[in-house]
Amino acid sequence: MEKFELRFTRDDLAKIKSKRNKSNIAFFIAFILLGVIVYFMESTTPIFLKIIAYFFFTITVYIVFNIIFGDNSKKDLKNQIKIATKVKVAQKRTESDSGGTTYIIEFEGNEDIKEYYVKYKVYEKIKIGDIIELEYSKNSLWILKVLWNNIDIENKNYVK
Repeated sequence: MEKFELRFTRDDLAKIKSKRNKSNIAFFIAFILLGVIVYFMESTTPIFLKIIAYFFFTITVYIVFNIIFGDNSKKDLKNQIKIATKVKVAQKRTESDSGGTTYIIEFEGNEDIKEYYVKYKVYEKIKIGDIIELEYSKNSLWILKVLWNNIDIENKNYVK
């Protein structure tokens, strides 16, 4: 489906800054926790656990470094361009784990954003083939608006 480039509104800027801050805080907390775990690992800790811990610590170091020096959100905030498009719901699925169930709708017609996590009430109402209106930032793909039948279905708990 067609994509349109539009300028950010003040609400869009505020939403990206808020989501970016939440995401950055989560990664910094993970970085600190993994750093503490790695630091306090004793010589009696099995080598495979140390390798796993160092692996995850390395990943968080990379992400934190990328947040500080190479974040696409900075480009979004500078250029202030968002993409507005319509997508078709291609599939609905759920994923369950010990933390609960996640409800996901998958899209066709957009290479940038292929799925979105929704709440249960929205998941039950949306049908395959429905059209969803999306607005998202051009560079880092922050979701700014999700509409279904002119109803805002944005999941406020879904940061990205």
